[in-house]
This record gives sequence, C-alpha cells and structure tokens, in this order.
Amino acid sequence: MFLNELMNNQHLTRADLCRKSGLPESTLRNILNGKTQLDRCESATLLCLADALNTTVEEIISHYWDECLTGDDYEQQTVVHDDRSLADFYCMVNGTVARIHEKGDLHFVWDACNYRWIEQLYAIGYYRFALFLLGLVDYLNRKHHLKENPRFDAYRRLTLDQPVYSLATIEKDDDSAAFIKAKDEAECCAIPELARFNIFMTREDISPIN
Repeated sequence: MFLNELMNNQHLTRADLCRKSGLPESTLRNILNGKTQLDRCESATLLCLADALNTTVEEIISHYWDECLTGDDYEQQTVVHDDRSLADFYCMVNGTVARIHEKGDLHFVWDACNYRWIEQLYAIGYYRFALFLLGLVDYLNRKHHLKENPRFDAYRRLTLDQPVYSLATIEKDDDSAAFIKAKDEAECCAIPELARFNIFMTREDISPIN
C-alpha cells in the first residue's frame, strides 16, 4: 500500500502519523488496514494525510486505484512461516538486547553483518529471529544516520505470516480487552524497521537500545 510505503520510507510509526496528520488513531488504523476505502474518505482526511506524508491527494488516490486494479500492494512481499518455538525466539531476543547494551549499537551492527548472522539464521529456518536482527540492524543504522546495507534488500521483501509481539504485550493475554489494547498500542508505536516484517515491538520493548 502506497501509504505504508511512504511511512516506511520516512520511518514513521502509526503513532507518528497520527501526531503529524491530526487524524484519530482509529481512523488511521482503518485506512492502513484497508477497512476504510480511500475513495470514500472525506477530502479533509486525505489532505491531512497528504500533508503529513509530504505528498499530494492526487498521488494517494492514483496509487490507490492502481492497487485496486492490480489487486496487489505497492511491493510484492514473500510470506514466510516459522515453525520454531516462540520461547526460543524470546530467549534469543533477550540475549541480543543484552549484548547490544553491553557492546554498543555499532559493534552489534558490525558483528551481525560481518559474521553473517542474518543469512545463517535464515538458512536454517530461524526466520523470526533473522528478520528481527535485520530490523534491529536497520533501526540502529537509522539511529546513527547510516544507510541501510543493500546486501539485505532481498530479505527486506519478506514478511512473517503471523504477527509477533513482545512478551510484555503477550503477558496481557489473560484479559482479552487489555490484550487487544496492548496489541493496538504495539502496532501503533512499533519500530518501523521491525513492523515491516510483522514484528510489533516498540523502543520501550527493547529499552536498553533506546
């Protein structure tokens, strides 16, 4: 979807776009999820979106009709399924966050790239963690004003078939209303480089690298 593409390119979360556009979070969520059709939105809503994303209403509508006609999003993504244990994933996430906290952002990025962690993990089927690492690498590069490594472009066209949330979000599963609210908040404020892979974790979820 063109709007998601613009958000990713500008590294905006849904919460960021809410603030910039002044639109209610529920309105924006329905637009980005495809529940609200753009051609039925009020012109004022489209204008707020266009201004916030540094584009025009005409561009938004043009891409919307192109997507409707082709039945495709702006970029074909390959969906991957990871049948490995989620418990293993969360253990690896905790270890990674601790390592970054100990060694530093750029040391982690150097290690991940030079020791080919992402490629090796992906090759043995650890898709969740491989994409999590790539999301962190891209996030930390942006944080330090560095460019994304083009070596990983093929991986950036992947996405997980099931969403992944932080343990802090999952722990609210006992209360359905609280769980829904926690998931919405995670999706709204997720680090864009992780959200592109269907991994909804915020800077608070990985606090040692805020």
